[in-house]
Amino acid sequence: MEFKKFGKRMAKIKVTIISLFLLLNFNLTNAYEISDLIKILIDKNENSSSFKYDDLIDDIDLENATNIYIPQIDYSYSLTNNSTSADTTSTINSNTNTISATMNLYNGGFSQLNLLATQTRNQAYDYLRTYQKELLIKELINGYNNLQGLVLKKTNQKNNIKFFEKKVQEAEILFKASRITKTDLLDFQNELIEAESLLLDYDRQIDNLMLQVNKLLDMELQDEDVNFTFSISIPENSVKKKKFSDLMNSTYGNYLKYIEKTYQPELEMGKKDLKPSVDLSYTLSDTDKFSSTVNHRRNSSISLALSVPLYDGKKDENEFDIDKYEYEKKLLEHKDLKKDMLNIYLESWNNYDFYQQKISNQKQIIDTLKLKLQGDEILYKSQKISVTRLIETNNDLNDANNILLDLNTQKKYYLMDILILNGELKKIINGLG
Repeated sequence: MEFKKFGKRMAKIKVTIISLFLLLNFNLTNAYEISDLIKILIDKNENSSSFKYDDLIDDIDLENATNIYIPQIDYSYSLTNNSTSADTTSTINSNTNTISATMNLYNGGFSQLNLLATQTRNQAYDYLRTYQKELLIKELINGYNNLQGLVLKKTNQKNNIKFFEKKVQEAEILFKASRITKTDLLDFQNELIEAESLLLDYDRQIDNLMLQVNKLLDMELQDEDVNFTFSISIPENSVKKKKFSDLMNSTYGNYLKYIEKTYQPELEMGKKDLKPSVDLSYTLSDTDKFSSTVNHRRNSSISLALSVPLYDGKKDENEFDIDKYEYEKKLLEHKDLKKDMLNIYLESWNNYDFYQQKISNQKQIIDTLKLKLQGDEILYKSQKISVTRLIETNNDLNDANNILLDLNTQKKYYLMDILILNGELKKIINGLG
């Protein structure tokens, strides 16, 4: 009879385990992969973000700049009432329709310079927006890496809680047998409470990070909706340090190259008010009931107008001098932007190499602490060390594992900066499937 009951219990346990396994497998199958999230972000950036409207604005700016020799055509209509009084009063209502066309023939080359500057500026902004999109992908991947680290810390902490739960149970038995003091038992119980509190803190950090990810993706995901088992990694031998000239071929480097080409045309455009302008105009007007003797009148005229600035108290000259100083400032600031890009790149490499070495050292520390914990457990059971030392060694190992997770996350953070400036972000994106 007892054997049958035992068999039924085992069958229930087996069914429960299978159900949990199937549920976990179902959740992972339907969870978002990091590759899915990146595709969602790319689609959002292309179709439902400010980038889309920036592109449309640039297209219109270019269209306006391209219309150099297209005349401006205007139409006007006027209704006039004329009353003349002498011996008799005469009233005439006349309708006038006028159409005019004006085209600029010369304005100091401003139109051509404006077209060149607009084309170059648009190209620069295209690279800038591509770079900004790369930064958003970097932000998403960094968020994923941070969340993955927290999820692993949470798993480690659950194991830590199990460790202290087991030690509390053992301590309660030993205390009842008068083999340890009440203080030892309380120490284990307090460590268990602190471990449970830290688990809650990890949940809080995960929830806060998910809020940032959701804002980035314009979604409402829970951490359970994402599969964090995939670890993003790039082989070390595939990442090479590049020269500054190579960095200028990255999206941000190309932005700097093209935006610098707009400075000189923009400066020359500042001379517009200092140069003559030539406009060609044509006007055609048609009036019915022009007067009591003229029933209908049509008038046309063509004119060539030359405008030459002579003197305005040197206001235009002073404005151009300001433009020249602004131009010199832009060149200096642009030089600093290039230095900043290089410094970010070199600092990222320094940090990347540093964390590589730190990770190697940290793994050795963890191996040592694992051996120490095994020895301390034996010594504690034989009452040769205090409970405090056992707790400290276990906590040191747990902290060391968490430090390793943080080091890996930091290494990946600086690797992202390197890959973007190397122009190799697609190495990650394409490697995700």
